[in-house]
Amino acid sequence: MACVEVTCSNFSNKYARINGKKRRKVSRFMVLRSVVTVGFQRFTDIFLPWWPTLQDSWKWSSLLHRFGMGLSAFSFLRQSSADLCLDHSFQALDSSEKAVVSYWCGMALAKIVADTELEVPWLMHVDVLHKKGALILQGSTNERGDLVGLGKRDDWHVVEAKGRSNKYHRSLVEKARKQAERIVRINDKKPATNSACITSLFTQPISVLLEDPPADGEENGEQWNIRQDDFFRNYYGAIITYLRQFGASERRFNTIFVTAPLAFFSPYLANLEIGLLETIFNNPERAREFVRDLPRDLDEEGRVGSDGIAIFGELPE
Repeated sequence: MACVEVTCSNFSNKYARINGKKRRKVSRFMVLRSVVTVGFQRFTDIFLPWWPTLQDSWKWSSLLHRFGMGLSAFSFLRQSSADLCLDHSFQALDSSEKAVVSYWCGMALAKIVADTELEVPWLMHVDVLHKKGALILQGSTNERGDLVGLGKRDDWHVVEAKGRSNKYHRSLVEKARKQAERIVRINDKKPATNSACITSLFTQPISVLLEDPPADGEENGEQWNIRQDDFFRNYYGAIITYLRQFGASERRFNTIFVTAPLAFFSPYLANLEIGLLETIFNNPERAREFVRDLPRDLDEEGRVGSDGIAIFGELPE
């Protein structure tokens, strides 16, 4: 399995232990699973409350285009020796194409690092929750953290994620930190962390900076109210809808997962299936309870996430 370099900085209290530099195993399965999870969440406006019919051509084309960009970004990652790196073919892209790859890789690595370092299995885009009415804003600001996450300790986290394919100035980190720290309360409590997460695709291996801004006592930012049941319904909703529509009648990989092929999105994914714990498929609101029963020895390649979402099959080279 390949590795990325993760640097955690400026965390305090119970998260002070994560400060420092380390190498984390990050397989291409893990990156693809994160891209697929973020993609399904990000574009729920296209196909919920039901999957589009064949007559909904505008929905199909929009979904394939927007989700396809995320999946194509994954294809530019390769394993070099023990490192996860950006493939040389990335340099042939134009600047706008590079920006798309950087964005998606930044989102995927933010999800992975939030899980490995902060013990946050569930990370979701704030705008999606807000549009669905699952997140209520008070004291709205134009710039805020991209992502909100729920940790295993039942605490809330804010993450501003960015990906870069070229060297960046320290001001990028400062801007991301300020965006994250604008959220001062979630359900009447201070977030456990407000982090900037910057993924550097130009390094070998790929490196990720996770930095928590200092607590300054600011109370004039945004306050969020999130119902946990609504959060989980939206986190898993699009995947559940997809599995209901395209779910395999035969369990080919593991009997505790409901699965469906991913070939619809790209021939590149022809030998892969997305899966979800059947217990979560039936009752997403109880996800925190059900993920405790995930088998710890299920795989060594990162096919199964700590949120109960999985990718099965064989990855293309």
